[in-house]
Amino acid sequence: MDKNEQFQRDEALWLRAFVAGKGEAISFLFDAHARSLWFYCQAILGDEALAEDAVQEAFVRLWERRGEVRDLPAARAFLYRVGRNLSLDALKHQIVQRKHQSAIGRELSEDFLEAKLVEEELLGQLYRAAEQLPAECVRVFKLSLAGLGNRQIADQLSLSIHTVKTQKQRALVALRGRFGRGKNAPAE
Repeated sequence: MDKNEQFQRDEALWLRAFVAGKGEAISFLFDAHARSLWFYCQAILGDEALAEDAVQEAFVRLWERRGEVRDLPAARAFLYRVGRNLSLDALKHQIVQRKHQSAIGRELSEDFLEAKLVEEELLGQLYRAAEQLPAECVRVFKLSLAGLGNRQIADQLSLSIHTVKTQKQRALVALRGRFGRGKNAPAE
């Protein structure tokens, strides 16, 4: 009589071997339940490879917790519970991946690309126009566009905050005049 037959007839023998870490005990369990667990996971996932991964991970987790197993039905229940949870987690992961892929698709749509092109062209015009300003205005304006606050610009350029504010204001007035309507310009 081989080990599988012995384990099938004597659950206590299987349990002792399993808890002791004997490879033939997990092999017996794998041979008896891996196929049906795979079908169960595959029915949830609809993907053969993911189902296989879930089955393998379920057996690994059972093996890691073999000291907690009290009998064969508990081991089976553990495998199916872990298999179900892993399958559901994989489904959630697929949903997140699809959302990201959808967002990427939207970003690459023609409208998005056209808007980006217009934005880049406008920024290019803005920077070219800013280059025509006095040197001090240009330096202050570029640092402002980079996200620095008045205090940071003043510290970096060794200027007073008042000078930074004045230079920013001069740059904005000049650029508004160059690009059309400003706050005080009449509506067309």
